Amino acid sequence: MIKQFLKKIFKTISYSIFSIVHGKIVGTLETSDDNRIEVKTVNLENGLKYNIYKIDNGKLYTNRVHDTAAILDNKIINGPSFQFRPIDTPSDPAGYNIFNSEVVNNIVLKIGTPRILRNLNGVVLSLLTGGAGNNNYWHWLYDVLPRIGLCSKSFSLSEINYFLVPNLLRKFQNETLDILDIPKNKRLSSLKYRHIKTKKLIITDHPVAISGNSSLDIQNIPSWIMSWLKNNFIKDKIQKDKNSNKIYIERDLISPNKVPERSIINDEEVKRYLSNKGFVSVRLGEINFIDQVKMFYNADCVLGLHGAAFANIVFCKPGAKIIEFKSLTAGPVIANLAKKNNLNYNSVEAEANYTNKYNFPTQQGHIEIPINSLEKILEKK
Repeated sequence: MIKQFLKKIFKTISYSIFSIVHGKIVGTLETSDDNRIEVKTVNLENGLKYNIYKIDNGKLYTNRVHDTAAILDNKIINGPSFQFRPIDTPSDPAGYNIFNSEVVNNIVLKIGTPRILRNLNGVVLSLLTGGAGNNNYWHWLYDVLPRIGLCSKSFSLSEINYFLVPNLLRKFQNETLDILDIPKNKRLSSLKYRHIKTKKLIITDHPVAISGNSSLDIQNIPSWIMSWLKNNFIKDKIQKDKNSNKIYIERDLISPNKVPERSIINDEEVKRYLSNKGFVSVRLGEINFIDQVKMFYNADCVLGLHGAAFANIVFCKPGAKIIEFKSLTAGPVIANLAKKNNLNYNSVEAEANYTNKYNFPTQQGHIEIPINSLEKILEKK
């Protein structure tokens, strides 16, 4: 209790000091109201349009979770800024969806920019996307990296001096940037660079959250993102393996004191059954990114519990069989991804048990997989 009180006092004092040093954020600014802001529109599949914003001498602040603010003259810019908020949607199993809210709700209008300002001399491309991009493999592939593809539609990537990414602590983050030929000296992590000012700041619209309803949009990944990932990560040297390849995706190990949010209750029984059917169990967190690409490219059947690892099915060849274990309330994101890639999708669905008060009844929970149901799906052509 005392610790929380002291933490609150320290935060209040530090926010006040930074407010004096940096000044308060005093209002909003439309992109059309300042000639230092240039907006280019990129047209992609089926009339899908994205804005790319170039801001001269702009500032950027992020809390690394829900909010990122593009700032000019201590005014937050409407368009390139985002502020994700839960909004009640009773029809959804979770009871709410995450929306990109009005810019007036951005946290900087309440607390200012309470971080040291780092001045950068050059062109910075922001790939920030919200807290999920910090560590989550799925969001890194579909929310973060495609912004590089969007930017390249209007700007030469050689013009970019720095790429501001959510995080650089995970192995797959650096491995994917290596393959994309992003030099290490051009990579900046928002863990350190939370508040910057630069000569030119480039920000793109969110690649997936097109309508503003992030929870809904993420269920249906745009096809251009899949094509971009294939073109950049399936290299000529990845050849088809002549052997049959059947993969069971195991959940990566977590720390002993952490309760898993999602699991298969009878996992050992499932693994024994699948082993007898010629499946190989893999923990993808232990495998290099390019080897994951090769593995899925050569897979005839991929099976596992609903989760970020299924992002890799974008690298599968058409016709590969995908079997997803999922709770009854998990969304159709993996089914939609499979269908858009012409994969043979099936699922085993079960009612989830919740053993942790922090679980919410959508994609989380613990399910038991009936072996007879699994057997029927494996026998299907």
